[in-house]
Amino acid sequence: MGDAFTAVADDEMTLFYNPAALGRHRGVSIIPFKPNITLPDVLDKELSLDNPKFGISDRFQSFPKDPALVAERVLGYPIYLEVGAAPAIKIMNFGLNLFAVSKTSMDVQNAIHPVLDLSYRLDRGITFGYAFTNGNGGKGKNPQGSNTSFGFGLKTMNRQALENDFDLFGTSLLDIIQNSDNYKAIRKNLGYSKGSGFGFDLGFEYNYYTGPTRYTFGLSWLDVGDTSFSKEDGIVDVPDQEQSLNLGTSFNQDFGLFDYTLAADYSNIIDASTPAISKLKLGARARFPILSAYLGYNGGYASWGLGVDLLIFNIKLGFYGIELGQNFRQEEGKRTVISISLAEFNLDLF
Repeated sequence: MGDAFTAVADDEMTLFYNPAALGRHRGVSIIPFKPNITLPDVLDKELSLDNPKFGISDRFQSFPKDPALVAERVLGYPIYLEVGAAPAIKIMNFGLNLFAVSKTSMDVQNAIHPVLDLSYRLDRGITFGYAFTNGNGGKGKNPQGSNTSFGFGLKTMNRQALENDFDLFGTSLLDIIQNSDNYKAIRKNLGYSKGSGFGFDLGFEYNYYTGPTRYTFGLSWLDVGDTSFSKEDGIVDVPDQEQSLNLGTSFNQDFGLFDYTLAADYSNIIDASTPAISKLKLGARARFPILSAYLGYNGGYASWGLGVDLLIFNIKLGFYGIELGQNFRQEEGKRTVISISLAEFNLDLF
């Protein structure tokens, strides 16, 4: 849905988008196992804007040994892997998630002077939240009226990170490897660090109901004041989780066997370094008893996906573009995301 989820947030990821959306939850939901895997777009034949003459089918065939030719083959190839899960329990207006997510990316840029951009991050922790709701809107089979919710979330997390750039044909990488006694020393000298921290989130949501239709306006302030980490290991400081102020609105109609949602977000309002047009996100979702379809637009790039829901088994497959540069539509990264859910349980109380 193009990440336009601030005023939707109705799945296991509620606390990561807007804790106030817990005010719409009406029963008990248990999502014990739902891993997400993200990797380069498996349908993209080229996987590179910088070096399109090598496609994925022939990029690693007859791989050269000469360093310059090696750099040419991997130039602009966005090696990326993200694996994560956030088991969730939601009981009425209370929610709790355990979470673990690992992100690794490597990219070689600049054909004249090849530079390896290396990034690794592993976050693990627990977050919980609650929403206070005022109003009677949304209740009953033919809901009418409105309600307002204020939500908060608290989190504790451990972060391991390594972010650095290396001259591909320079001596720094070789020196680090030769002068380190073991792999722990290698990763520390590459820039690895580890630490723990606490953070909190705030959210607001207004809902207006008229029959099957719901209008929603949401505001979330995530990682208020930045979530910082006390360094436990490493030479450099652990990167902060930067705060984000997000606005969102959504329109939903639920006809029982079919519902659809339209959503729009304006994210990272207080981030002055990101172009304003890159903060716009649009999304659409249509759900049937077994199938669901998704469309989105995020900062200049489209996304789409399909889902299959077979009671205790649910799988979603999505394709999306993401900005790798600093400016609007400067450099697109094409990615695929796979989400699998097993033994998910939902019970509406009213």
